[in-house]
Amino acid sequence: MSATYYITTLGCPKNQADSREMERSLRRRGLRKAADATSSDFHLINSCSFIESARVETIQTVMEAAGLKRSGSEQKLILAGCFSERYSAAVRDELPEVDLSFGTGLYHRAGEIIGDRFDLPGRIQGDQAPGAAELIGLRQNEDVADDLGASHTPFAAVKISDGCNRGCAFCAIPGFRGAFRETPREEIVAECRQLAREGVREICLVSQDTNQYGGSPQGFIELLEELHAIPELHWIRLLYLYPDPRTEQLWEGIVERDLVWSDPLAGALSAAASGVAGAGGGRGKIVPYFESPVQHVSAPVLRAMRRYGDAEKFLKLFAKIRGLVPNVEIRTSLLLGYPGETEADIEAVLRFITEARPEKLALFSYSPEEGTPGYAAGDPIDAETKAGRINEVRLAHLDVLRELHRERVGRRVRCMVDQIEPGSGRIVARRAQDAPEVDEVVFVETEAAEVATAPAENELQVGDLLDVELTGFYEYDMTGTRIGSSTT
Repeated sequence: MSATYYITTLGCPKNQADSREMERSLRRRGLRKAADATSSDFHLINSCSFIESARVETIQTVMEAAGLKRSGSEQKLILAGCFSERYSAAVRDELPEVDLSFGTGLYHRAGEIIGDRFDLPGRIQGDQAPGAAELIGLRQNEDVADDLGASHTPFAAVKISDGCNRGCAFCAIPGFRGAFRETPREEIVAECRQLAREGVREICLVSQDTNQYGGSPQGFIELLEELHAIPELHWIRLLYLYPDPRTEQLWEGIVERDLVWSDPLAGALSAAASGVAGAGGGRGKIVPYFESPVQHVSAPVLRAMRRYGDAEKFLKLFAKIRGLVPNVEIRTSLLLGYPGETEADIEAVLRFITEARPEKLALFSYSPEEGTPGYAAGDPIDAETKAGRINEVRLAHLDVLRELHRERVGRRVRCMVDQIEPGSGRIVARRAQDAPEVDEVVFVETEAAEVATAPAENELQVGDLLDVELTGFYEYDMTGTRIGSSTT
């Protein structure tokens, strides 16, 4: 019987895409996916080391997984990804629980590395990095798709590039991911086509520096237009757009080409929606969602971070996007506690939150990263002060979010079905303005008989688009009731 594997993925959606690349390689080597980590022969942990909290999570996950081995299991524990790349010597010397580790550039060779290290028999086909034709062929002809499509989620992150040339003072990514390099367009399109065949209905395009793809906004838009030709896809989501003029130009081009998805229930259809109607109001599939991590709004702090912009520039950018894209919602992130940050800088952040009213906000506490330009500045702001500042900003944003939630109640929106709970009759769905796994969801109450336990024709399934009336909200998530029928 073939050996089995299980992958635990830590960190951001980019790591999810890397885990999928490992999974392909493992399947090519002949390994089968286990039902859970406990029952697997090889437990792979795809690690993250972006900030201190991510490193702590990685070590804790390794220790928890090592408990299986101490209880008598012969399972092999594999540590892959950013943490292994950045701290290879420490993994070797201080984590004896790990049987094998490898870094970020070897995801596509995971099956080869593990098979050779542990003398696994058999190989379905070579572990060289697959080209566009192989991405399709090895799934169709070698049954690789069986496990890759088994996550039962209608969304998938697809990496369009790796590495970064920005040189932000706080960021260690260029040190272990390298310089910016993009994935060939034909490989991206081939992967998205195959994911769509496997049941994925939303593609999230991710990278360390997304707006650099294609060499220009026009080059990026050419990729987006090719992805629009994939009939099974409902939505395309752009993540990690740097907050500079190039991002503004990109969205101007997207709007000019009518590539934005319009919710037909929202009353804000595209001016060019006279074409064939699909799951939305026009031909567009790019969701009205703008994610751009500003990291701070104080000009002095941003200069110290070696980042572009200030509060005024970001306010203008957000206003421009809101003017371009009807019903758009904005997600941004802030890194607080950077050396030199003052209470006046935090007041500037609070004013920005009130004026910009971003619908989603991620908050991080600064930690000095070895090998970065900012490391020499140390960590002069104590942990308690940083935690207090983050909490103050979080509470200010919650005030904004409560107002937004009140405005949403009673609206009718078209949502994607992420999960179905047949026993309770509850559906977990998401608006186009909410990214999977990081933003709000809508808990939709419906009759249990209306959902599919064994999907059949015309029954509601994961990945369908469902019309919902929003009825209430919690601190972040929302509640709703089903109206009308679903769109497949």
